[in-house]
Amino acid sequence: MTNNNEVDAVVLWVDGNDPEWQKVYKKHRLGDTEADFQFRYRDWGLFKYWFRGIDKFAPWIRKIHFVTWGHIPEWLDTSNHKLHVVKHEDYIPEEFLPSFNSTVLEKFFHRIEDLSEQFIYFNDDTFCINTVKKEDFFKNGKVCDMLSFEPICAYSYTVWGYEKLNDSTIIARHFNKKEGMKKHLWHYFSFKYPLRYRLYNLAEFFFPYFTSSLVTHNPSPMLKSTYEEIWNCEKDALEASAKNKFRELTDTTQFLFRTWTMLKGQMIPQNAYKKSHYCSLSGDVSAICKMICKQKYDLLCINDGENDDEINFKNVQSQLIQAFDSILPEKCRFEK
Repeated sequence: MTNNNEVDAVVLWVDGNDPEWQKVYKKHRLGDTEADFQFRYRDWGLFKYWFRGIDKFAPWIRKIHFVTWGHIPEWLDTSNHKLHVVKHEDYIPEEFLPSFNSTVLEKFFHRIEDLSEQFIYFNDDTFCINTVKKEDFFKNGKVCDMLSFEPICAYSYTVWGYEKLNDSTIIARHFNKKEGMKKHLWHYFSFKYPLRYRLYNLAEFFFPYFTSSLVTHNPSPMLKSTYEEIWNCEKDALEASAKNKFRELTDTTQFLFRTWTMLKGQMIPQNAYKKSHYCSLSGDVSAICKMICKQKYDLLCINDGENDDEINFKNVQSQLIQAFDSILPEKCRFEK
């Protein structure tokens, strides 16, 4: 049993080198070239630093729910009482499996056994590199987050624009934008937010329809009760998108759950960019390594993005590992 003050972490991981997983993947995913496959699922060898960062900089995390297709890193100590290994079939209904779509894996989190009401969803490329407090994510049972609207944009290389529109369509069925902005005015115009986001919201105040909510590449503070509420309201829509084994135009995302919580007023305004930073490996890798070594931010997302296929993998990997070793050189309790 958990209490309402405890906070868990949920992290998704896939081992693209697992031959059994590759066999199932390729059976369902026709048309990908081997180069496409190798790029999309290459392993940077950094995941152990995710665990080291949590252990050192966020020891208040009650339990880590490690979500996996079934593969386990050879260095991971699964006997640790703070670790809960969750296979897809443990929490996702059989009719939606196998799934290689992260948005599907995300929308069933509330079904994870022994998950706390308050939990933080981490991608495996988002690392704790300095001390974070529970109060950075939750206060008085509310999420600490930033509520801002932004336009829905079209992208030539991803389904992301469609997914954001799908999320907003569901939101629009349950919330009145103008009334909500008036009721929770300071959730939109908090002086903690960067000026440009307050200006975005000011422009949106005079536009009556929902566009999209701000998407930040940082750990997401979530409430399990929000998941349960949306599933009760929108079961048909969620189940329809859960049938997508790969990313599709009809997907809904985890930002539906994150935004819903904030629109209900269950939030404490916070600048999402003050402690967290997003960077792509197509950028200046030496600058990323410097951020790690100097612990410039508390949380760092290192995204292996769409345009990162031309980088020197081995060289960049070596630089990143050296940088992480400079601040997290020792094994943690989650390693053998």
